[in-house]
Amino acid sequence: MTTEQRLDRVETEFATIRQLLISAATYAESANRRIDELGTKQDRTQIMLDELGTKQDRTQIMLDELGTKQDRTQTQLDQLSSRVDEFIFHTQRLFNKAGSEIEETKARTERLEALMLKLDRNYEEQKSQFQEYQLTTNAALERIDRVLDYLLRQSGN
Repeated sequence: MTTEQRLDRVETEFATIRQLLISAATYAESANRRIDELGTKQDRTQIMLDELGTKQDRTQIMLDELGTKQDRTQTQLDQLSSRVDEFIFHTQRLFNKAGSEIEETKARTERLEALMLKLDRNYEEQKSQFQEYQLTTNAALERIDRVLDYLLRQSGN
């Protein structure tokens, strides 16, 4: 092969190498751009993950506070339930006491009614006896009046 042919061949190979290098450089630049884009995307993803972690922390704090509030509410419900049970117990006791007092009052009222009836009968008997006594006393007084009149007339003569 001649020198000229060798030179042409070397130039052709250089041109091919140059094309390969240009292609590799273009590919490397493209790869670098993609790596830069991926780095940017990774940074944005990391920022989003950090924000998500912060939000998750706030959510956990809120859940803890909610749990505390729920515990307080449960405690208050338990206390209220205890107070309601106590109120019901005392109310039932008062109703039972009032019921027995009502029964006792009814019994006393019945005894009082019986006494009133007995007093009414006694009054009627005494009234009747008094009327008889009054009649007999009036009759006796009339007789005494007549006797006195007679005696006065006799003593006057």
